[in-house]
Amino acid sequence: MSNESRQPLLELRGITKIFGGVPANDSIDLTLHRGEVLALLGENGAGKSTLMNIIYGIYRPDAGHILVKGTERKISSPKDAMACGIGMVHQHFMLIGRFSAVENICLISAGGALSLLDQKKVRDSLEELKGRYGIEVDLDCPVEQLSISMQQKIEILKLLYTGADILILDEPTAVLLPQECGSLFEIIRHMTEQDKGVIFISHKLDEVMEISGRIDVLSHGRVTGHVNTAEADKDLIVRMMSGDNVPDMSGYIKKEPRGEIALSCGGLEAFDDRRVQTLNGVELTVHRGEIVGVAGVEGNGQNELAEVLAGVRRASAGRIEVDGREMDLSDPAGFIECGIGYIPSDRNTVGTVPDFPLYENWLLRNRSYPQKRGLIDLHAVQEQASQAMADFDVRTTGCLERSANLSGGNLQKFILARELKNDPKVLICSYPTRGLDVKAAWFIRSQLTKAKERGTGVVLFSGDLDELFAISDRIVVLYRGKVVGQLRPEKTTTQEVILLMMGGKP
Repeated sequence: MSNESRQPLLELRGITKIFGGVPANDSIDLTLHRGEVLALLGENGAGKSTLMNIIYGIYRPDAGHILVKGTERKISSPKDAMACGIGMVHQHFMLIGRFSAVENICLISAGGALSLLDQKKVRDSLEELKGRYGIEVDLDCPVEQLSISMQQKIEILKLLYTGADILILDEPTAVLLPQECGSLFEIIRHMTEQDKGVIFISHKLDEVMEISGRIDVLSHGRVTGHVNTAEADKDLIVRMMSGDNVPDMSGYIKKEPRGEIALSCGGLEAFDDRRVQTLNGVELTVHRGEIVGVAGVEGNGQNELAEVLAGVRRASAGRIEVDGREMDLSDPAGFIECGIGYIPSDRNTVGTVPDFPLYENWLLRNRSYPQKRGLIDLHAVQEQASQAMADFDVRTTGCLERSANLSGGNLQKFILARELKNDPKVLICSYPTRGLDVKAAWFIRSQLTKAKERGTGVVLFSGDLDELFAISDRIVVLYRGKVVGQLRPEKTTTQEVILLMMGGKP
């Protein structure tokens, strides 16, 4: 074995990064070897994203050293990282929708030219990479017409085309269906067989146990644990991440819907932002004190249905009734006034205004903010927001902090606190635990079940079937903009739900 093959692909020694006097990374050591998958775990805000951004050259460390194949390297930009053989697939893909895979990858080739000769050279290289790593994807179709999993494969091909030996996959399964994860894992295995090293960031412990060889855990900016995956179990990993156990919700008792109807809709039709009709006559009923889970393959109308039910997207046809009152579909404020809470899928730019302080974000969708002499009582608003943040364990410097500075889990808890403040009649939740760590996801789910017990009707949109089965009283399945099935979770299986999601018959 050569000296180079014995050297670790990547070593971090004493990496430190400080923001505003607070260490996001505190003397972190990390090693990645050839042919291995290293899982990097930690609660939201633990420092994972900061560390990956340092490796990829988006941030520069305040202290510490980065060694690639035994040689210290200064990485000041993503271009430097790629020159070192480091590539990263972000949660939000970096692709131009109207371009094909070949055209997208031509943009990062020498000169970024799009001539027919350049495209042929790129295509030949991509075909060879597809065969070597078992990646099946259409190279000619505009990527905006491809599924999320296909776009992800293009991102991986793009990194392999640049010659990356170190690949960082940041929450790669967050947007994939369960059956699509297996295809991704096969690609990862092909890459490790070719001596690539993969850093795999995920909050899904089952996936970590399946695909990784080693696990490093971050907490409060420091590495708090190392373990070989074969010697670990989920309870141990959670304790390493948070210092305690997360209660199991699999035994949550489901209830038959017997309460009054909180929300009903019929014949709902709506268009997406491309003016393509994605809702085609949705019929749905939600009772008080009931959680209705909504499952479906991405792109089958879930986002549009959530927005229509929350009043932020206008339906082109149909009706919505809340507590027996028919809603004016052209009046978004009316949805707030009648008691509909909304947790959008985009917590950063739809659920909050990033540059606003938290107390100003607290006023959004607020139908009963404190007033004094007819004006907003900002002191009372700040007190109200601060108390709710303490109740929901939102970890921040205070209500004057910009929402953009919060981690995903803390920002989601803030939005949930705001929407639950007035005990809404209906709560529309669109992927509320996506990208959250185990502990934060458990907290969100527990608050949804408490809201249900208080009589709120909850509509839970989620791509996590385990989550839907754990806390939904009823699961409805959307396919091509229609409800094609309604199932009791204790009387069905994930296979049956997936079959309906794909347009099959149970």
